[in-house]
Amino acid sequence: MTSKINKFLVLMITALIFSSCDKENKGNETPQFDGGMTMTLKTTGDQEPEYVVTSDNLMEGTISAQSSGYESFDWNFSYTVGKTLFVLGYTNFEAQAYQVNDQGEVEEVANFLLETPLEVFGNVNDETMLAMDAPRDGSHTPRKLYFIDAASGYITGIKDVSIFDVDTGTPGEGVTAWPTALEVVGDQLFVPYYLVDDQGYYTTPNPDTAFVAVYSYPDVESEPVKIIKDARTANIGVNGTTTGLIQTDNGDLYSFSSGAYMAGFYPVTNKPSGILRISSGSSEFDENYFFNVEEAANGGILFWMDYIGGNKAIARLLTEDIDPENDADGSGSWGAFGRSYFNQKLVILDLINQTVTPVENVPLHAKRYTTPVHVEDGKVFVSVETAEEAHVYQVDIEAATAVKGAQIEGKTIKGFSDLY
Repeated sequence: MTSKINKFLVLMITALIFSSCDKENKGNETPQFDGGMTMTLKTTGDQEPEYVVTSDNLMEGTISAQSSGYESFDWNFSYTVGKTLFVLGYTNFEAQAYQVNDQGEVEEVANFLLETPLEVFGNVNDETMLAMDAPRDGSHTPRKLYFIDAASGYITGIKDVSIFDVDTGTPGEGVTAWPTALEVVGDQLFVPYYLVDDQGYYTTPNPDTAFVAVYSYPDVESEPVKIIKDARTANIGVNGTTTGLIQTDNGDLYSFSSGAYMAGFYPVTNKPSGILRISSGSSEFDENYFFNVEEAANGGILFWMDYIGGNKAIARLLTEDIDPENDADGSGSWGAFGRSYFNQKLVILDLINQTVTPVENVPLHAKRYTTPVHVEDGKVFVSVETAEEAHVYQVDIEAATAVKGAQIEGKTIKGFSDLY
């Protein structure tokens, strides 16, 4: 009898151990990609060439451009719509589209020239990419809104649009709008922006209000239907970010405002860094919603965020800003975009409950651009760069924990795209 009881106990303990291990393994599983994950990789060196590379393992070994991938000259933006990756030149005004061919290989399927570099992008039903330029020289010219077919990879139309523009006739006294997202909900196109001077100095003379221009869609007119404003936080978005406004599963829109000196704002804002909401079907800011991220527990100043499902966003917060009055050499201006300050922390934002949860096991780091991230099986993949090294990190969204993955042989991965 005793022998039978002992055998039973051994079986029960063994089952519990395997069950526990199974649960632990499931929490740390790496999603299996059918053919690999395609990435835009910036290497190091004088020219820092960029490559489109594909790897089937993001958690081990090294991600490199050696003997693989497509080289993209100069500096680029990348954006994915459906199963098409677009790589758009910032200095060479050239764009490429990549898809997986019948042999299961990533290849270039389209190539086209641009009138001006495109810097902000939007995805409409995984079928159409919207893209817009920015007022690099501070001029009062209209913005170029591109319509690009994801299936073919080619431009289907270009529209001149005005966002917000004040031209006094005296350079330095006027302002123009720098777009930071393109989001379509129903028959409306939302374009948030921040204001810059019209001399091309990149000063931000009116930082203390959030602005969004609202257009009809798909018949976009040359002027917005209206511009909505909110004085509870600062101008929306930052330079080079295409997620100043993100859309959740139900069509709600959430904006992020920074206003920090290190994020390119001068004068800096006197408003807290935070998040506003435009409810689905509305074209006004929700008066009953304001997520004050700067003053929240575990909070900080927003530098970037992106949607990861379940009414949550992943974000990078600046743990500190620099007082411009005490920045004698000006090194702190735009400091968050460089490699001198490693003061960004990765967090998960619950947009409904307005909570900030730091992601465990991710060091303070620097990161200029993040377009796009990839979410699969409750995990999101990000590139993290410290002073010593760069790695892929796999973040468990629910647990807010991360696992260090493959080493990046280069400066950074600018975006992850699942094209298979």
